[in-house]
Amino acid sequence: MRYHTYPLPSIQSSVRHPHGTTATAESLSGVISIYDKPSPHAAIVGSVPCGAQLVVLGRQADWHAVRYGPCQGFVSGDSIVLNY
Repeated sequence: MRYHTYPLPSIQSSVRHPHGTTATAESLSGVISIYDKPSPHAAIVGSVPCGAQLVVLGRQADWHAVRYGPCQGFVSGDSIVLNY
C-alpha cells in the first residue's frame, strides 16, 4: 500500500471531535479511500485496508478527519466503526 501525504488545513479547527479516538475501517470492497476534503468528489490522498485502525481527529457532518500512518484526511462515516 502506498501512502501520500499532503498538507491539509488545520483539520481540528474545522471539525467537532467525536467521542472515540480510534476507528476500524470497514468496506465491502476491502479498502476505503482517504480524501483531502470531506467529499466523495475530492482528491484521494490514500487508502486504508479493511480492518485497519485509524486515529480519529474530528468530525464534520457525516465525515471523519483521520490519520492512518503518515496519511491524513477525511473518510465517510459509513466506512468506519468508532471504537469507544
